Amino acid sequence: MMNPEKVSLKLSRFVKITRLNKLLILATLAFIIGFSIFSLMRFPPIDITQNLYGFTTDFINLVVIFTIFFVVQCSQLAKKAYVYVSIGLMLWIVGSTADVLDEVTRQPYWVSNYIEDLCRTLGMLITAYGLFKTMHFMQRMHTRLAQEFIIDDLTKVYNRRCFYQHVKGIANNPYTVLIIDIDHFKRINDDFGHDVGDQVLKQFASKVNALFNNENTFARIGGEEFAAYLPIYELDEVLNFAQTILETARTITVQNQRSLTVSIGIAHRSSEQSFDNVMKRADQALYRAKKAGRDRLEVA
Repeated sequence: MMNPEKVSLKLSRFVKITRLNKLLILATLAFIIGFSIFSLMRFPPIDITQNLYGFTTDFINLVVIFTIFFVVQCSQLAKKAYVYVSIGLMLWIVGSTADVLDEVTRQPYWVSNYIEDLCRTLGMLITAYGLFKTMHFMQRMHTRLAQEFIIDDLTKVYNRRCFYQHVKGIANNPYTVLIIDIDHFKRINDDFGHDVGDQVLKQFASKVNALFNNENTFARIGGEEFAAYLPIYELDEVLNFAQTILETARTITVQNQRSLTVSIGIAHRSSEQSFDNVMKRADQALYRAKKAGRDRLEVA
């Protein structure tokens, strides 16, 4: 997961950015100062008091755009978004600088057309495209973070947090919870290594998850332990489904040497019971299944 970056206008933030970012900021600031001096020295002056309002608003716009440019240089953006936004804002700053000076000097036609109008318009267009790329990047990151919040990183099924939130949010309807534990998983890790153990977890999760539809929920709740939510209460239907999970587990072989087995604890929830109580009863049923020899199911 990416570490969040704080955007700050503090001077201490300027010290931490790369040399290229500093160079772009200083170069843009140098252009504003240099072009202002050049224009004031080369072009005929205009009485600023006649258009003080226009000068003030144009100057404020320039300060705002330069501030945004500074923030962009101090931020962490996707590469393409950063390039487009930076180029667009630099062109926009060039045009806005000429726009400010147009209020205090009588600029020639080529400055008004090519530096002020053309650069400002191109800058706006390129900046807009860069912002589009930025929003696309943020959308992808949001999707990725949302996935990491609900999906187990190893097995790609729902994680404990998602399972608990989902089932706790169920209204006062009866349902069934299964707790599924892979038998002798520690022995698999000890005999074949943790890489093989991880492959077993992924293979088991993939095969079992394929048995579930949209109404059911399957999740890894820790280590080699999984849980399932079934919005059904009929015992025969639940037992048939749990038996299918047992049979699916047996189709998995560990390094072509032993078949995988699991133990399952089952608990029903009636309207007056809490989720924690149902999970506790399912866990007790799982313990009985393991004590009775594993590769079996028990109902609370």
